[in-house]
Amino acid sequence: MSTAYPLPDGTKVMQILGLLFDGMEVKAGGAFDGTPAGGAWLGVFVADDGQPVALCGADVNLAASFGAAFSMLPPNAAKEAAKARELTAVMIENVREIMNICTRLVMDAASPHLKLDQIYPVKFLPQSAAALLSSPKGRREFQVQLPRYGGGVLALLSG
Repeated sequence: MSTAYPLPDGTKVMQILGLLFDGMEVKAGGAFDGTPAGGAWLGVFVADDGQPVALCGADVNLAASFGAAFSMLPPNAAKEAAKARELTAVMIENVREIMNICTRLVMDAASPHLKLDQIYPVKFLPQSAAALLSSPKGRREFQVQLPRYGGGVLALLSG
């Protein structure tokens, strides 16, 4: 069964996020850790009725890399945050901005409107979004690397 929200290929991920990060590399694949212990962060995208229809997840390594690189914090800050599985307030706000941009990854000219509702650490994901995480209709994973900062797995899921 297909979803109303298209999932991107690596080229689209590069086109959208590559504008933010010079030298970013994207490859299909990877294993997204969506368990509470994994420390991932997820953007919850909702339809006009407020129901979650798609998720964009960054594992803890990628979330820390995104959060640090977006404000050009020292690369070591990303490594420390990933190791501690705790993002700073600045990193969290940066991840929120990046997830907002990621709405474009699950929309096209024919798809219904959606918007970023909020971002959550996976352990605090609302139940309706957790249900989508556990059984999406569509799923794509990408290995993303940012020069100097490292990277991790980006997952896009749709209901």
